[in-house]
Amino acid sequence: MNKARIGLFVTCLVDLYRPSVAFAAIKLLEDAGYQVEVPEAQTCCGQLAFNSGDFGNTRAG
Repeated sequence: MNKARIGLFVTCLVDLYRPSVAFAAIKLLEDAGYQVEVPEAQTCCGQLAFNSGDFGNTRAG
């Protein structure tokens, strides 16, 4: 039987501050029987810039 494929979007906040959260999420999903893919073409949503009040770079992100 083929595993269901899902995409996991790892935010830059997780990547920067707690990468272990992303790895734990992948492990949980794989243990539940899913094939997890992290899209390489993810782009920045601008959340870090927005939280810092840098609204110009938020729009550019």
